[in-house]
Amino acid sequence: MSRRGRLDGLGPVAKVLAWIYLLALMAFFTVPILYAALTAFQPRLVTSRPSPQWLFTPTLENFRSLFVDYSFVGPLLNSFQSSLGSSVLALLIAAPAAYALSRGRGASAGPMGFWLLCARALPAIGVSIPAYAIFNQLGLNDTILALLLVYLPYNVALATILLRVFLDGVPREIDEAAAIDGAGAVRTLVQVILPVAKPGVASVGIMTFLFAWNNFLFPLVLTGSRAGTVPLALQQFLGSYTLQWNEVMAGVVLLSLPLILLALTLGRYMVGGLSAGSVK
Repeated sequence: MSRRGRLDGLGPVAKVLAWIYLLALMAFFTVPILYAALTAFQPRLVTSRPSPQWLFTPTLENFRSLFVDYSFVGPLLNSFQSSLGSSVLALLIAAPAAYALSRGRGASAGPMGFWLLCARALPAIGVSIPAYAIFNQLGLNDTILALLLVYLPYNVALATILLRVFLDGVPREIDEAAAIDGAGAVRTLVQVILPVAKPGVASVGIMTFLFAWNNFLFPLVLTGSRAGTVPLALQQFLGSYTLQWNEVMAGVVLLSLPLILLALTLGRYMVGGLSAGSVK
């Protein structure tokens, strides 16, 4: 039954309350985003006024300041490299592991899933400090490689758990048909199973990308001027006595653009993958 059909089944009072709740929920999440986007295009004199200003002449000066005065290109490239690299590595490692757990009949699948959950639940601060000491000894601090390595335990655990759910929904008869045609386990996974589970793979890829893209603690502890990411770069605008809200919001808009593009281009795969993984 569609969402409209479910609402039509409610009484008049319940329907009004449902719409009020949905509109309030949308406003709760939308108004801060809208205000941040407007602030990014406001002149500084407008932003400094006591009351919010909704009518103003838009300017790109805040974005120009990010790239000209604060060299924002470096953090953007670092964020793309670490996030995309971490997502790709996590999928490459997690796909065979999820396939083995999904198709394996041994008793180790349950304990393995438990250990993956434990790895995903590790507190970031408890990992970042030992990682800093280890990478410092290896000369890897303030490098993209350090971020890739520290993101892997979290992203591989998340990707393996979710991919296993998606692969459990793929009929085993497909594996048997591929085996009859002479395909081995690796060929079956790459050429048969993963194309069928493409929505699930896209969902997991987006989630692992988001984890690395939005992460602040690991870049704060492990990186500096060379490998710092966008969330870390935004910190420089928050001083002890001044807050450069225009540059901060312009940086937030830039930080959100890749996520919006992912939602527009791969959103249908993500929704389809999540729904497919939840129904067997």
